[in-house]
Amino acid sequence: MSNSSDTVADLAKLEAHVQKLTRLGYVGGLVAVAVILAYVFWFWSPPSRDPQYWGQFGDYVGGLLNPTFSFLALLALLATLGLQMRELRESVRELSNSAEALAKQNETLRQQTFEGTFFQTLRLHNDIVNAISFPVHRVSGRACFDWLARELRGTLINEHATTNPEKAAATYLLFYRDHQAVLGHYFRLLYNLVKFVDAAPNIDKRFYTNLLRAQLSSSELLLILYNCLSSMGRDKFKPLVEKYALLKTFPTTDELPDEALLVAYADSAFGGAYPKRAL
Repeated sequence: MSNSSDTVADLAKLEAHVQKLTRLGYVGGLVAVAVILAYVFWFWSPPSRDPQYWGQFGDYVGGLLNPTFSFLALLALLATLGLQMRELRESVRELSNSAEALAKQNETLRQQTFEGTFFQTLRLHNDIVNAISFPVHRVSGRACFDWLARELRGTLINEHATTNPEKAAATYLLFYRDHQAVLGHYFRLLYNLVKFVDAAPNIDKRFYTNLLRAQLSSSELLLILYNCLSSMGRDKFKPLVEKYALLKTFPTTDELPDEALLVAYADSAFGGAYPKRAL
Protein backbone atom coordinates (compact mmCIF):
# COMPACT_ATOMS: atom_id res chain seq x y z
CA MET A 1 0.00 0.00 0.00
CA SER A 2 2.83 2.38 0.88
CA ASN A 3 4.78 1.54 -2.29
CA SER A 4 1.66 2.18 -4.42
CA SER A 5 1.15 5.58 -2.79
CA ASP A 6 4.81 6.48 -3.35
CA THR A 7 4.54 5.50 -7.03
CA VAL A 8 1.45 7.67 -7.51
CA ALA A 9 3.18 10.61 -5.82
CA ASP A 10 6.26 10.20 -8.03
CA LEU A 11 4.11 10.10 -11.18
CA ALA A 12 2.30 13.26 -10.09
CA LYS A 13 5.62 15.06 -9.63
CA LEU A 14 6.86 13.95 -13.04
CA GLU A 15 3.62 15.09 -14.68
CA ALA A 16 3.89 18.48 -13.01
CA HIS A 17 7.49 18.80 -14.22
CA VAL A 18 6.52 17.85 -17.80
CA GLN A 19 3.74 20.44 -17.71
CA LYS A 20 6.23 23.13 -16.68
CA LEU A 21 8.56 22.22 -19.54
CA THR A 22 5.61 22.15 -21.96
CA ARG A 23 4.61 25.65 -20.89
CA LEU A 24 8.17 26.82 -21.50
CA GLY A 25 7.96 25.27 -24.99
CA TYR A 26 4.74 27.16 -25.66
CA VAL A 27 6.38 30.37 -24.49
CA GLY A 28 9.31 29.75 -26.82
CA GLY A 29 6.95 29.13 -29.75
CA LEU A 30 4.96 32.27 -29.03
CA VAL A 31 8.14 34.33 -28.80
CA ALA A 32 9.30 32.95 -32.17
CA VAL A 33 5.95 33.79 -33.79
CA ALA A 34 5.98 37.23 -32.22
CA VAL A 35 9.47 37.94 -33.57
CA ILE A 36 8.51 36.92 -37.09
CA LEU A 37 5.25 38.91 -36.97
CA ALA A 38 7.13 41.96 -35.75
CA TYR A 39 9.55 41.67 -38.65
CA VAL A 40 6.69 41.32 -41.10
CA PHE A 41 4.90 44.32 -39.58
CA TRP A 42 7.90 46.65 -39.62
CA PHE A 43 9.92 45.48 -42.55
CA TRP A 44 7.48 43.80 -44.91
CA SER A 45 8.35 43.90 -48.57
CA PRO A 46 7.96 41.49 -51.44
CA PRO A 47 10.25 38.46 -51.11
CA SER A 48 13.70 39.13 -52.43
CA ARG A 49 16.14 36.85 -54.18
CA ASP A 50 19.06 38.79 -52.80
CA PRO A 51 20.90 36.68 -50.17
CA GLN A 52 21.89 39.87 -48.35
CA TYR A 53 18.32 40.48 -47.22
CA TRP A 54 17.91 36.89 -46.08
CA GLY A 55 21.13 37.21 -44.13
CA GLN A 56 19.81 40.31 -42.42
CA PHE A 57 16.57 38.51 -41.66
CA GLY A 58 18.56 35.58 -40.18
CA ASP A 59 20.64 37.94 -38.03
CA TYR A 60 17.45 39.62 -36.80
CA VAL A 61 15.71 36.36 -35.93
CA GLY A 62 18.83 34.78 -34.45
CA GLY A 63 19.70 37.89 -32.46
CA LEU A 64 16.31 37.89 -30.77
CA LEU A 65 15.44 34.20 -30.54
CA ASN A 66 18.83 32.75 -29.58
CA PRO A 67 19.04 34.61 -26.23
CA THR A 68 15.36 33.92 -25.63
CA PHE A 69 15.69 30.19 -26.26
CA SER A 70 18.90 30.09 -24.23
CA PHE A 71 17.08 31.72 -21.34
CA LEU A 72 14.16 29.30 -21.66
CA ALA A 73 16.62 26.38 -21.81
CA LEU A 74 18.24 27.71 -18.63
CA LEU A 75 14.83 27.83 -16.93
CA ALA A 76 14.12 24.27 -18.05
CA LEU A 77 17.51 23.14 -16.71
CA LEU A 78 16.89 24.88 -13.38
CA ALA A 79 13.44 23.28 -13.15
CA THR A 80 14.96 19.85 -13.82
CA LEU A 81 17.71 20.45 -11.26
CA GLY A 82 15.08 21.56 -8.75
CA LEU A 83 13.14 18.33 -9.28
CA GLN A 84 16.30 16.27 -8.90
CA MET A 85 17.22 18.13 -5.70
CA ARG A 86 13.77 17.48 -4.25
CA GLU A 87 14.05 13.82 -5.16
CA LEU A 88 17.52 13.70 -3.59
CA ARG A 89 16.24 15.32 -0.38
CA GLU A 90 13.38 12.84 -0.22
CA SER A 91 15.79 9.97 -0.83
CA VAL A 92 18.03 11.21 1.98
CA ARG A 93 14.98 11.56 4.25
CA GLU A 94 13.83 8.03 3.38
CA LEU A 95 17.32 6.67 4.01
CA SER A 96 17.41 8.49 7.33
CA ASN A 97 14.02 7.07 8.29
CA SER A 98 15.15 3.62 7.20
CA ALA A 99 18.32 3.95 9.26
CA GLU A 100 16.30 5.03 12.32
CA ALA A 101 13.87 2.15 11.84
CA LEU A 102 16.78 -0.28 11.49
CA ALA A 103 18.44 1.15 14.61
CA LYS A 104 15.20 0.72 16.57
CA GLN A 105 14.83 -2.80 15.25
CA ASN A 106 18.42 -3.62 16.25
CA GLU A 107 17.84 -2.08 19.68
CA THR A 108 14.71 -4.19 20.15
CA LEU A 109 16.58 -7.31 19.04
CA ARG A 110 19.49 -6.51 21.36
CA GLN A 111 17.06 -6.01 24.27
CA GLN A 112 15.34 -9.31 23.52
CA THR A 113 18.69 -11.09 23.30
CA PHE A 114 19.80 -9.59 26.61
CA GLU A 115 16.57 -10.53 28.38
CA GLY A 116 16.67 -14.04 26.96
CA THR A 117 20.23 -14.54 28.22
CA PHE A 118 19.50 -12.92 31.58
CA PHE A 119 16.42 -14.97 32.42
CA GLN A 120 17.99 -18.16 31.12
CA THR A 121 21.04 -17.59 33.34
CA LEU A 122 18.82 -16.67 36.30
CA ARG A 123 16.88 -19.90 35.76
CA LEU A 124 20.17 -21.81 35.63
CA HIS A 125 21.23 -20.17 38.88
CA ASN A 126 17.99 -21.26 40.56
CA ASP A 127 18.45 -24.76 39.14
CA ILE A 128 21.90 -24.90 40.71
CA VAL A 129 20.46 -23.81 44.06
CA ASN A 130 17.67 -26.39 43.87
CA ALA A 131 20.16 -29.13 42.95
CA ILE A 132 22.34 -28.56 46.05
CA SER A 133 21.92 -31.15 48.77
CA PHE A 134 23.60 -32.35 51.95
CA PRO A 135 22.19 -35.86 52.38
CA VAL A 136 24.01 -36.37 55.68
CA HIS A 137 22.21 -33.35 57.16
CA ARG A 138 18.99 -34.12 55.29
CA VAL A 139 18.76 -30.72 53.63
CA SER A 140 18.50 -29.80 49.97
CA GLY A 141 17.80 -26.82 47.75
CA ARG A 142 17.70 -23.35 49.26
CA ALA A 143 17.55 -24.84 52.77
CA CYS A 144 21.21 -25.80 52.30
CA PHE A 145 22.13 -22.11 52.58
CA ASP A 146 20.39 -21.91 55.96
CA TRP A 147 22.56 -24.80 57.12
CA LEU A 148 25.71 -23.21 55.60
CA ALA A 149 24.91 -19.87 57.27
CA ARG A 150 24.55 -21.55 60.68
CA GLU A 151 27.79 -23.45 60.17
CA LEU A 152 29.60 -20.25 59.20
CA ARG A 153 28.31 -18.37 62.24
CA GLY A 154 29.46 -21.20 64.51
CA THR A 155 32.90 -21.23 62.88
CA LEU A 156 33.26 -17.45 63.26
CA ILE A 157 32.28 -17.63 66.92
CA ASN A 158 34.71 -20.48 67.59
CA GLU A 159 37.52 -18.53 65.90
CA HIS A 160 36.60 -15.29 67.68
CA ALA A 161 36.26 -13.64 64.29
CA THR A 162 32.86 -11.96 64.60
CA THR A 163 34.07 -8.39 65.11
CA ASN A 164 37.22 -8.15 63.02
CA PRO A 165 36.77 -7.89 59.21
CA GLU A 166 40.24 -9.24 58.38
CA LYS A 167 39.94 -12.21 60.73
CA ALA A 168 36.38 -12.86 59.57
CA ALA A 169 37.60 -12.88 55.95
CA ALA A 170 40.39 -15.32 56.75
CA THR A 171 38.01 -17.60 58.66
CA TYR A 172 35.53 -17.50 55.78
CA LEU A 173 38.26 -18.61 53.35
CA LEU A 174 38.80 -21.76 55.43
CA PHE A 175 35.05 -22.33 55.49
CA TYR A 176 34.87 -21.73 51.73
CA ARG A 177 37.55 -24.33 51.02
CA ASP A 178 35.62 -26.92 53.01
CA HIS A 179 32.47 -26.24 50.93
CA GLN A 180 34.05 -25.13 47.67
CA ALA A 181 32.14 -27.72 45.66
CA VAL A 182 28.91 -25.89 46.47
CA LEU A 183 29.97 -22.29 47.05
CA GLY A 184 32.43 -22.05 44.14
CA HIS A 185 29.87 -22.84 41.45
CA TYR A 186 27.20 -20.74 43.16
CA PHE A 187 29.26 -17.55 43.48
CA ARG A 188 30.90 -17.80 40.05
CA LEU A 189 27.53 -17.88 38.31
CA LEU A 190 26.04 -15.22 40.59
CA TYR A 191 28.96 -12.86 40.01
CA ASN A 192 28.90 -13.36 36.25
CA LEU A 193 25.16 -12.71 36.13
CA VAL A 194 25.55 -9.36 37.92
CA LYS A 195 28.58 -8.55 35.75
CA PHE A 196 26.54 -9.34 32.62
CA VAL A 197 23.87 -6.83 33.67
CA ASP A 198 26.47 -4.22 34.56
CA ALA A 199 28.16 -4.49 31.15
CA ALA A 200 24.94 -4.36 29.10
CA PRO A 201 24.30 -0.95 27.42
CA ASN A 202 21.01 0.96 27.35
CA ILE A 203 19.06 -1.09 29.88
CA ASP A 204 17.52 -0.40 33.29
CA LYS A 205 20.25 -2.15 35.25
CA ARG A 206 18.58 -1.51 38.59
CA PHE A 207 15.46 -3.31 37.41
CA TYR A 208 17.32 -6.49 36.54
CA THR A 209 19.57 -6.50 39.60
CA ASN A 210 16.46 -5.96 41.76
CA LEU A 211 14.92 -9.03 40.13
CA LEU A 212 18.06 -10.97 40.96
CA ARG A 213 18.13 -9.72 44.55
CA ALA A 214 14.51 -10.78 45.00
CA GLN A 215 15.64 -14.39 44.36
CA LEU A 216 18.16 -14.36 47.21
CA SER A 217 17.31 -15.68 50.67
CA SER A 218 18.53 -14.13 53.91
CA SER A 219 21.11 -16.88 54.32
CA GLU A 220 22.41 -16.28 50.81
CA LEU A 221 22.80 -12.57 51.57
CA LEU A 222 24.81 -13.43 54.67
CA LEU A 223 27.14 -15.68 52.67
CA ILE A 224 27.50 -12.98 50.01
CA LEU A 225 28.51 -10.48 52.71
CA TYR A 226 31.32 -12.69 54.01
CA ASN A 227 32.37 -13.85 50.55
CA CYS A 228 32.90 -10.25 49.40
CA LEU A 229 34.89 -9.40 52.53
CA SER A 230 37.36 -12.13 51.59
CA SER A 231 39.77 -12.30 48.71
CA MET A 232 37.24 -14.46 46.85
CA GLY A 233 35.03 -11.47 46.08
CA ARG A 234 36.62 -8.32 47.49
CA ASP A 235 38.12 -6.96 44.27
CA LYS A 236 35.45 -7.81 41.67
CA PHE A 237 32.14 -8.80 43.26
CA LYS A 238 32.08 -6.39 46.22
CA PRO A 239 32.04 -3.22 44.04
CA LEU A 240 29.03 -4.60 42.16
CA VAL A 241 27.28 -5.47 45.43
CA GLU A 242 27.76 -1.86 46.56
CA LYS A 243 26.78 -0.42 43.19
CA TYR A 244 23.49 -2.29 42.92
CA ALA A 245 22.57 -2.55 46.62
CA LEU A 246 22.46 -6.34 46.57
CA LEU A 247 22.40 -6.42 50.40
CA LYS A 248 19.49 -3.98 50.65
CA THR A 249 17.13 -6.63 52.06
CA PHE A 250 19.68 -7.89 54.57
CA PRO A 251 17.75 -9.33 57.55
CA THR A 252 17.68 -7.21 60.72
CA THR A 253 17.67 -10.02 63.28
CA ASP A 254 19.60 -10.75 66.44
CA GLU A 255 22.08 -12.65 64.28
CA LEU A 256 23.04 -9.55 62.30
CA PRO A 257 26.85 -9.41 61.87
CA ASP A 258 28.80 -6.97 63.99
CA GLU A 259 28.77 -3.34 62.90
CA ALA A 260 32.52 -3.50 62.19
CA LEU A 261 31.81 -6.00 59.42
CA LEU A 262 28.91 -4.00 57.99
CA VAL A 263 30.87 -0.75 57.72
CA ALA A 264 33.52 -2.58 55.70
CA TYR A 265 30.99 -1.97 52.93
CA ALA A 266 29.80 1.37 51.58
CA ASP A 267 26.27 2.02 52.83
CA SER A 268 25.11 1.84 49.18
CA ALA A 269 25.41 -1.93 49.43
CA PHE A 270 22.46 -1.82 51.87
CA GLY A 271 20.45 0.72 49.90
CA GLY A 272 21.90 3.80 51.60
CA ALA A 273 21.56 2.85 55.29
CA TYR A 274 23.27 0.19 57.37
CA PRO A 275 20.90 -2.43 58.83
CA LYS A 276 20.26 -2.46 62.58
CA ARG A 277 19.13 -5.21 64.88
CA ALA A 278 15.37 -5.44 65.35
CA LEU A 279 14.24 -4.38 68.83
